Amino acid sequence: MLSFDKSDEYRNPVMILADGILGQMMEPYYPTPYEKKDLPDKKWALTGCAGREPNVIKSLYMGEGELEYRNNILQEKYARMKEKEVRFEVVAAEDADLIVVAFGIAARIALSAVRKLRNDGLSVGLFRPITLFPFPEKQLYALSHKGRRFLTVELNAGQMVEDVRLSVDGRSEVHFYGRPGGAIITPEEVQEQIQKAYR
Repeated sequence: MLSFDKSDEYRNPVMILADGILGQMMEPYYPTPYEKKDLPDKKWALTGCAGREPNVIKSLYMGEGELEYRNNILQEKYARMKEKEVRFEVVAAEDADLIVVAFGIAARIALSAVRKLRNDGLSVGLFRPITLFPFPEKQLYALSHKGRRFLTVELNAGQMVEDVRLSVDGRSEVHFYGRPGGAIITPEEVQEQIQKAYR
C-alpha cells in the first residue's frame, strides 16, 4: 500500500522485488494497520481543462535548454527520495565485528544464521535494505570502520555487493557470497561463509 502511495507522491514507478520462493511458502499473515497518506493534487492530470490552461503530457523535450531543465527537476526529486525514503532494518550490529547485508528471502535466511552464531559467541549482525533505491548508503557508511567486515549474501550473481562497497567507501572489507537463481541458500551455508569472512 505504501508503494502505491509513494508512486503517486513522486510520480515515479515503484518496483516491488519479490523472490520466487514466496510463491512456494505458506505461513500466517498478520496485517499491520496502514494509515492512508494525503496524496498531492493531480495538477498534471488531463481533466478537460475546465477553468485552467491545457496540460500537455510529454516525455520529449527538444527546445533549447528544456531537456537539461527537466533533468535537473528529476535530480532534485531523486535527492528528496534519498533524503526521505530510505528504509532498512538493523539487527545486533552495534557490537558486531562482521555485518551480513542481505535483502529478500536471503535476509531471512541470513537472520537465522546470525542468531545461531551470536548464540555461539560470534559478534555478528544483520543489515537488511528494505529499499534498494534509494539505497541506504549513508547508514552503511555510518556502520563501517577499520576492523569491521561486511558479508553481502545474495540470491543472484552479486547485484548489490557493488552498492555495499561504494557505500562503505573503503573503510571496511566487503566479502560476497551468492548463488544464482535455481537454488536456495541454507542457514548452514551462510554460517559457514560468515565464519570464513570472520577470521
